[in-house]
Amino acid sequence: MRSLILVLSLAILVAVEARIGETPIQFADRYGRPKDSSLTKITDNASPLVQGAIDHTYEYRGWKIRAAFFQLDSPAIRMDFQKLGGPGVSPADYELQAIAAANTPPGMSWKRIAYDNPDSSNKGLAKLAEGFIGGATGQKMWQRTDGAILWLRSNLVVRLELAAACEYEAQLKISKEQKARASVPKF
Repeated sequence: MRSLILVLSLAILVAVEARIGETPIQFADRYGRPKDSSLTKITDNASPLVQGAIDHTYEYRGWKIRAAFFQLDSPAIRMDFQKLGGPGVSPADYELQAIAAANTPPGMSWKRIAYDNPDSSNKGLAKLAEGFIGGATGQKMWQRTDGAILWLRSNLVVRLELAAACEYEAQLKISKEQKARASVPKF
């Protein structure tokens, strides 16, 4: 039931989202056919953008763009942008601004926020130290007025995600923990 509500709420977001909320058909119109191959399938299985989602890889003007969709006709909920120039090629500030501008619907804006890795399980002082170190090493984050996040990861990958992607992953984690607890024998 929660998944259905999440998918329906994402469908409503398509009207107000820019590229992050577009469907695979709209991606193909914008970026060309997906460049999905056996290598990208291995990457998608080993490191999915969103667990259980459908990942597609596109190449566009020197960039590799990975996008995650819950279903074949649903909007993208998470995207990774990476320059194809090889290892060590970091996106410039003007390129980050171009990605942000392309994904800013009318009436919304981005603001710079302190680095806060959502993939980290650190808490308290460890989380604070992680944010300080991340900021010192060039990690950058912005938040859109609707809660979407744009961040430069490892100075190589630009991740753009809707808040719904993080909420889905949190629900998935809770569900897995509940199943694990339920599977413990009653000694």
